[in-house]
Amino acid sequence: MEKIGFIGLGIMGKPMAMNLLKAGYDLTFYARRAEIVKEVEAAGGKSVGSSKTVAEQTDIILTIVTADAQVKEVILGPEGVLAGASKGKLIVDMSTISPLTIREVADAAAEKGVRVMDAPVSGGDAGAIAATLTIIAGGEEADFNRCKGIFSAMGKEENIFHVGAVGVGQTVKIVNQLIGGINMAAIAEGLALGIKAGADPEVMRQVIGVSSGNSTLFQLRVKDFILKDSFEPGFMLDLMKKDLGIGVDLGKALNVPVPIGAAAYQMYAAASGLGAGEQDFSAVCRAIERLTNLKIGKSDG
Repeated sequence: MEKIGFIGLGIMGKPMAMNLLKAGYDLTFYARRAEIVKEVEAAGGKSVGSSKTVAEQTDIILTIVTADAQVKEVILGPEGVLAGASKGKLIVDMSTISPLTIREVADAAAEKGVRVMDAPVSGGDAGAIAATLTIIAGGEEADFNRCKGIFSAMGKEENIFHVGAVGVGQTVKIVNQLIGGINMAAIAEGLALGIKAGADPEVMRQVIGVSSGNSTLFQLRVKDFILKDSFEPGFMLDLMKKDLGIGVDLGKALNVPVPIGAAAYQMYAAASGLGAGEQDFSAVCRAIERLTNLKIGKSDG
């Protein structure tokens, strides 16, 4: 097995790294938080003091951080991965960022003979813990084949995709986020309209759940999140806002109108402004609740 480096041991990254260790990989990582270092070291990982050192000591370096700026810092910064990487090594960024950003990273890495793939994931923290993530990889076929075993340790075999060249993984992920974010905002808007017009929210859930308005997100988020007024994050609202913003900006860059996505972004921005940014993204309903002066769900308390 090749030696694996890992940077970004947050809500998603930590369980992903732990699953690599369970699969028997030699894993070197960089993390700032002492409790994370202790936990991952106890599982068999080796902690080092910088992203640069991770790259110096490993063959394939995985990164999963919050946004474009953090990816650039972690990979292109003076103590970043590229500073420690040498010819033949492979950087796999699993964050969700703009395809334009990962192509910038790939161009910089190519000057040193370092390979780059983008492999954003879907499935939330539950999928990261259970090793059932969907992995959407962009890059050379040979690089994808090099990573198949690694991806299989973190994702569901049938949901590991090679979708094209570098940047196409991010493109497909952002399209997925754009559709999902719009869907969640529309669900909240529809439920609010129905309640205002006198319909019972639980009855609407039952009817829509077997009708054309149904969706995976409707099934996953209406009963246990919105109607319970309980928003323990599986995927934080501010991260969905970020992803929708990437989609809107990509539309601007490519001269593709995304008016529905732009409207959905405004609802997430409003909900974030109301204090829901660190709650689950289904808390986008906070925005329509404020606009209509009603509550969609009822808390157990």
